[in-house]
Amino acid sequence: MEELELINTTAEKVLQDHDDMYLVDVELKGSPGNRVIWIYIESDKGNISLDRCAGLSREVSFLLDASGWHNKKYTLNVSSPGLDRPLKDIRQYVSNIGRKASVAYLKDGEPVRAEGKLVNAHSDVIILETESKKELTIPFSDIVETYILPSF
Repeated sequence: MEELELINTTAEKVLQDHDDMYLVDVELKGSPGNRVIWIYIESDKGNISLDRCAGLSREVSFLLDASGWHNKKYTLNVSSPGLDRPLKDIRQYVSNIGRKASVAYLKDGEPVRAEGKLVNAHSDVIILETESKKELTIPFSDIVETYILPSF
């Protein structure tokens, strides 16, 4: 099993025991002898505490070591994604309804970028209200990346 696939599978397995949390993304960095693993998680119930991240880190680390990662040096980081990370899961869109977003997507095969208030999100589309009050319906499958814009 490929390294990234093993980490994804392990993280998903651990998160099955935590109903409100879900896996957003996994990144594998560093050299083969010194891996740095980033696991990004979200919760349907809001913020994720540092204690929960630490607990999940211990569980994932235990399972990785049991699967053979004990022979490899690695650093494991479990975190919720910040504003500098793009949205990956439709549930992230749902939890950010009402916030301003920047969405890069494909329209007729061409890249387009739009900004506006995220007013709705379903399993297959998001709806963005632009500053001119025009509603854009963007198929989830056409989205290249979405960032939530900070409001001050």
